[in-house]
Amino acid sequence: MNRKVRVFQPAPRDARAHDGSWPVLLWEPAATRPRGGASRSLERASTPCAMAPVVLEVRPRVRTADAEVTVGSGAECDIVLAEPTVSRLHARLRREPHTGLWCVTDLESERGTYQDGVLILPGRPAPLLCRSRLTLGNVELLFLQTYAFEQSVRVSSLTPPVSLTRRR
Repeated sequence: MNRKVRVFQPAPRDARAHDGSWPVLLWEPAATRPRGGASRSLERASTPCAMAPVVLEVRPRVRTADAEVTVGSGAECDIVLAEPTVSRLHARLRREPHTGLWCVTDLESERGTYQDGVLILPGRPAPLLCRSRLTLGNVELLFLQTYAFEQSVRVSSLTPPVSLTRRR
């Protein structure tokens, strides 16, 4: 079974065009592989290894006073990951208004949300550090605060360049 993650990409832009006020989720296609009893040849065939990393700006579709971003496979989400192992409304990323700290909350997804390999309890926010690895279904994402993203772009020798994807 071919398990490619399709990310909503209306208008790819260069990473340097990021306005710097929002953190990002970095998806590296090579990190998404089928798990379980798949053979090695199936893993190689289903991994989109020729794709460049995709950068998704953690930004709500509609500007509101609270910075809250939903992630899932449903069209109503701010960040859409069209992958069968991701729930329709999988997780919420929220910036706490008093501290400015970003947190992730699992929204009772079927396969759970993991932060750095640890299962997040549904409904309980978990703080996100400057670099946190999130796993939603079979999709691995790297949460990067703005300064961590800028640093990774500077030191990266990616070819082709990282593209920024924002849903408008």
